Amino acid sequence: MRIYDFDIEDEIAKIELNLRNVELLKNSFADHTSEYRKLSQDINLDFRALSDCIESYERALLIGVYTYAEQLVKNFYYELLEKDRTHSISINQFVDTKLDVEKFSPNVKYSELENSIKKELVPDFEFILKKERNEILKYNDIIKDRHRYAHRGIYQSGIEQYNDVINAEKYITSELLMITVEGVGYRINYQNDWKEIISLSKECYGLYKQFKDNKHRELKRKLTMNTKVLRNKSKQFYNKYYAYIDNCELLKGVKIQLLRINAMDLRMVSSFSLLEDFNIAISESKMLK
Repeated sequence: MRIYDFDIEDEIAKIELNLRNVELLKNSFADHTSEYRKLSQDINLDFRALSDCIESYERALLIGVYTYAEQLVKNFYYELLEKDRTHSISINQFVDTKLDVEKFSPNVKYSELENSIKKELVPDFEFILKKERNEILKYNDIIKDRHRYAHRGIYQSGIEQYNDVINAEKYITSELLMITVEGVGYRINYQNDWKEIISLSKECYGLYKQFKDNKHRELKRKLTMNTKVLRNKSKQFYNKYYAYIDNCELLKGVKIQLLRINAMDLRMVSSFSLLEDFNIAISESKMLK
């Protein structure tokens, strides 16, 4: 899958391979230090050079993760603005001047990227996950680490955070890919439909908490009726957007509970406890309000 000239699968695969290789090397070096020391002596190689090579590989991973984000966003802009694909000379001139391939360096920090897309390309755009999500925080930290390393030569990243960072990049990619593949209207509907599902779930959970304390018949009728609406809406929602929900690791917890809501048996009072599980999943996933 490509966004303009950016091959998403290929570039993500490169980053994941680099991460696996760095992990293998660092673990091997830590577990077999004496063997590596002997090897360096046998081949007349400064032992410290081996350690420096591994550190350099790890720093290259930092650059690779940042470069992926930057190239993704650049090509997203080029795709939506139809760079070199429009017949308008004026538009091509504007894009080439303002978004020069060599000079255009978008801000890829999470909130800044969201604001730029909203202001410059897709009004009303919001990411589905809030910036407080743990993986997003780690993603932002990596962006800061890259700038610190590039401008001051200070390297502070830890290898243990990269899996979460890559998952965050996959999530951001999915969000941008939805716009380029399905169109702006589809993506905004996706966002608004999430808001509707979340709002309905909170309303139903509120009724369920009341019902637990007061088993009034009329309250049960209202709870059942509203939960039926939530169940039907969530089925429609998942059937429409499953291709994007299924492939997003950061939505995995919410997806599990969403599918449980879809299969609720409203004849069983015990089923309504799923409303609490769904709300917990939404809260823990840091979904938009």
